[in-house]
Amino acid sequence: MEKRTKSLILGDRIIWVVIVFLSFISLIEVYSSIGKAAYDHGWSISATVVKHVVIVVVSYILMIGISHVPFKWFSGMSKLGFWLCLIMMGVMVVIAFSSKLTGAADGHAASRWLDDIPIIGQFQPSEIAKFVLLIFLARQISKYRESLKEGDTFKKLILPVVVISALIFPENFSTAALVFLSCIVLMYVGGVNKKYLLWTLAVVVALVGIFLLCSFVFKLSVFRSETWVNRINDWLNSDKDAMTQTNIAKIAIASGGLPGVGIGNTVQGRYLNESHTDFIYSVITEEMGLVWVLLIIAAYLIFFIRCMSVSRNCDSFFGQLTVAGLGFLITFQAMVNMGVATGYLPVTGQTLPLVSYGGTSYVLTCCAVGVILSVSNHNAKKKRLAQQQVVETEQAETENSNTEKNTENESDN
Repeated sequence: MEKRTKSLILGDRIIWVVIVFLSFISLIEVYSSIGKAAYDHGWSISATVVKHVVIVVVSYILMIGISHVPFKWFSGMSKLGFWLCLIMMGVMVVIAFSSKLTGAADGHAASRWLDDIPIIGQFQPSEIAKFVLLIFLARQISKYRESLKEGDTFKKLILPVVVISALIFPENFSTAALVFLSCIVLMYVGGVNKKYLLWTLAVVVALVGIFLLCSFVFKLSVFRSETWVNRINDWLNSDKDAMTQTNIAKIAIASGGLPGVGIGNTVQGRYLNESHTDFIYSVITEEMGLVWVLLIIAAYLIFFIRCMSVSRNCDSFFGQLTVAGLGFLITFQAMVNMGVATGYLPVTGQTLPLVSYGGTSYVLTCCAVGVILSVSNHNAKKKRLAQQQVVETEQAETENSNTEKNTENESDN
């Protein structure tokens, strides 16, 4: 039984410990924080929690299955995945614009989801696009490895990044920024010409800044610009006495102290609109206290460090870049979520990976971890093979030595 379990659980054991730990926190805190959302939307708390448990179980099954797939297969699959994501994101942009024109959009609910999908229900294409894009970019960088300093190569690499980010941008600014920055970091790590990266980053930041400034000054309502401007304005000119979501989140963090108020005893969490997703970090801090929060932060840092270790030990450039990119994206998203909860960043709508409630986000994050574990498993196989070769070589040398000694003894006799 133990041997069968080991054959299922492949890859870095420390990464597995981190994932299981975060899932344990997720199951507890989603149950504890789901109350307000259930009341607002008319959900059944027990049914919603059961749904989350099913999501976690399905995510683990997919993660284990993906970890058994040779990681080089993902190179070819990412090309097909990129074109599928391009089509899906294009459809989402069309839906968003048609909703605006017909007045179907209410200004709060962004057109981020494909609805009424059998069995799945809602599906958020931007979640799969961000992971697929990173794997596809890793493929392209490894493909053009010999010409990464050239301008023509940079154009081939940056074009898919700009296109996907631009398609995500209209309805999900924070995810577009997260994806774009992660891709820039991946290209930097991959050895792409730094001059081109800096110029691209500067131009994009300037264009986004000008767009937001025009939205603020001229009160433009393009895409969700009004929401973005309000969030940034509230963050820059925060009224500490106002009952904003950010202030309530900070009060929850302060209320927890060292020991916390106890699981299920959140007070401030009952006033947070997204306590089970965007602001679950605040509820965890309030209920479980500083020690557990430090353990969660340490878990993400350990996850990132182990990803970098897996990346360094891989003998494939594609494998190195894939693990580095996915590891950075997941950890960066976690830091952004925590930054929002503590007031260091404006509200973004980014969930806490592997902890927050959410079907598409949780499942696809586990799939990304499965790819990392696949590379880790490849590294372990290579290491075992190398060790086996060393042992066989030593045995062969010992046998040759014994044979020579026997021959010498026979000659002496």
